[in-house]
Amino acid sequence: MTTSDYIATGSLLIACAAFIYSYLTNTKKYELKSQYRLEILAWYSDTIDILIRLKIEAKDDFNNQELKKDLLSRLSAKIEIGRFYFPNVDKGDRFGEEKPLAYKGYRNLLLDFLVFSYQVYERPNSKKYLKHVEKFQQHFTSHLFEILDPKAFLKETKKHTNKTFSNELIFEDLIQKDPDTIDYYLQNLT
Repeated sequence: MTTSDYIATGSLLIACAAFIYSYLTNTKKYELKSQYRLEILAWYSDTIDILIRLKIEAKDDFNNQELKKDLLSRLSAKIEIGRFYFPNVDKGDRFGEEKPLAYKGYRNLLLDFLVFSYQVYERPNSKKYLKHVEKFQQHFTSHLFEILDPKAFLKETKKHTNKTFSNELIFEDLIQKDPDTIDYYLQNLT
């Protein structure tokens, strides 16, 4: 083998190693991102469950005060846990610098929607403000939706797994495809 053969072989090995390293690090980044995303979604799932239960109980004027206390304490705990996922915002104006580390700065907007909901449900007349907490809930979900960007995640997942998890269909597509389907569902509701 000549020197140029050694150089070519060495270059090929380096290129292969670089390709493998790139593939493995991108895969590892995707795995870490997926795991963190799952943790946030688990936190969200528990939190939205509490918010919906609070809304249902508020419609009945919280007949069960112990349940109200339990749900509010659980929501408060979710807010505290949420500080780890969505830390306070530092606007550089030294706001809250006298507070403990997790409370310095301004509370993250995502958590503010939960705090506002807590404050409404804590009131004795919270039933009057159900439209307000509904908006808080929608903003909470939408803000998290924007952060997690499910459409981009689905594209990335397809890139890494070659699987599609969304077919972009809506109910009207089903009706157009098979108009008798809606009649079947409606007839079997009773």
